[in-house]
Amino acid sequence: MSARRQRRARSPDVSGQQFTPIRRAYTPLDILSEDEEDRVHRLSLTLLAETGLKFHSEETWPILEANGCSVDRDTGMTRFPADVVEHFLKLAPAEFTMRARNPANDLHIGNEHIHYGSASSAPNVLDMDRGRRPGTQADFEDLVRLNHMLGTCAFHSGHPVEPIDTPPNTRHLTSAYAWHTLSDKVTRVYAIGRTRVRDSLDMIEIAYGIDRDELRRAPRIHGSINVNSPLVMDAPLIEAAMELAVNGQANVISPVAFAGAMSPITLSGSIIQCNAEAIGVIAFLQMVKAGAPCFYGVLTTPVDMKSGAPAMGVPETVTGTLANGQMARRYKLPQRVMLGSTSNAPDAQGAYESMFSLWAAQLSGAHFVYHAHGWMEGGLTTGFEKTILDSEMIGMMGALRGSLDFSDAEEAMEAIAQVGPGGHFLGTEHTLARYETAFHAPILSDWRPYEFWENAGAPDTAQRANAKWKAMLEAYEEPPMDEGTKEALAEYVARRTEELGDSEI
Repeated sequence: MSARRQRRARSPDVSGQQFTPIRRAYTPLDILSEDEEDRVHRLSLTLLAETGLKFHSEETWPILEANGCSVDRDTGMTRFPADVVEHFLKLAPAEFTMRARNPANDLHIGNEHIHYGSASSAPNVLDMDRGRRPGTQADFEDLVRLNHMLGTCAFHSGHPVEPIDTPPNTRHLTSAYAWHTLSDKVTRVYAIGRTRVRDSLDMIEIAYGIDRDELRRAPRIHGSINVNSPLVMDAPLIEAAMELAVNGQANVISPVAFAGAMSPITLSGSIIQCNAEAIGVIAFLQMVKAGAPCFYGVLTTPVDMKSGAPAMGVPETVTGTLANGQMARRYKLPQRVMLGSTSNAPDAQGAYESMFSLWAAQLSGAHFVYHAHGWMEGGLTTGFEKTILDSEMIGMMGALRGSLDFSDAEEAMEAIAQVGPGGHFLGTEHTLARYETAFHAPILSDWRPYEFWENAGAPDTAQRANAKWKAMLEAYEEPPMDEGTKEALAEYVARRTEELGDSEI
């Protein structure tokens, strides 16, 4: 086979254990004019300077004051001079690599690749056999296995479903053990207080076979730091973020302000507020440790004014995501976005809302996508069938190309001449050399003629997804890990579980 035939790109492998990085096909879209972008930045700086952010952690106050901020020590309200924010924002890295236990699953952040993660933090789980129910450790582990096998799933965004049958104060231990033993992809720490972060860092060292100095050289976990919009930074979250920062791990700074409830009802007002919240916290973390890896993780989406529920995958979400991406590029910060749906079933609504979110991620220039596999009901449920449906759509998005490959033009001309008028190309050398890799191969779509589909029982998309996730779990193989390492992890979990007891952390 010629070299140019060997160079033909394969579609991303979505059904095996080999993760395939997905490259964005299109240049990010700017929807703000230059004047509007400058105005968002200027008004954000004004908001930080005149109103400020409230930091509930007294530990943050001397750091803020030492770097030029004004702190009201009765309230924690902190005002940031514009030049201070702009100086420290420039210290955050534009690119970094997140190291996985398996180096084949390392994630380079900040370039043309877009990485899609699992669902995260839903309290309920859904499948067609058992219906909607509270999440358990068994469901959590099955979803970790499934996300490990899906080539579209680059990392674990968090608990794919909350295992509510495990104690909240030691859940981070049992969850980390499952992530490290059932998968070898990049994972998350629930950054609520220092204890969870320190335990997670200890377990990373055991699982990876490294010491703290080596750990600090590259991020291996990420924590989501949600600003309590409007304008409040709670103590457990910012103290956890500081612990991650000083240890070289990644913080996702995530104002999640639902327009009309936690931020102004207009997208313009929400974007200004959320941008101010994000850059203020990122600037603070650079005061803690210059060069600490951070994601610009703003979500701007409305609430349903009839029910109060967050709306996802709607036009306003797309528009807000594109504007947020433009601001992230202004600051040269990697962007984190979210993928989700408000649908209660793996149906057409679930598909079109998620596809809207996928296009928003693609065109905003996003690098890191939370909740990309299975999130539904506005984040209250993770669906097994929806996980497969989302993987199918992500795989299709990953197969898009931003340009055409004309390297085979001469061979194509030869094939056209060979076939001639009225012929077919099925048996030509040109076709036979390429038929296995020429087109994206779906894992879920059914392209058979109607009669063949009907004779097979007329399975709809959800039914095919149901069969697919079961078959994948049946074929799952645990990634290799040294038995001594696994025993050391188990011993650490047992020891820390006993030490923590039933104490709150």
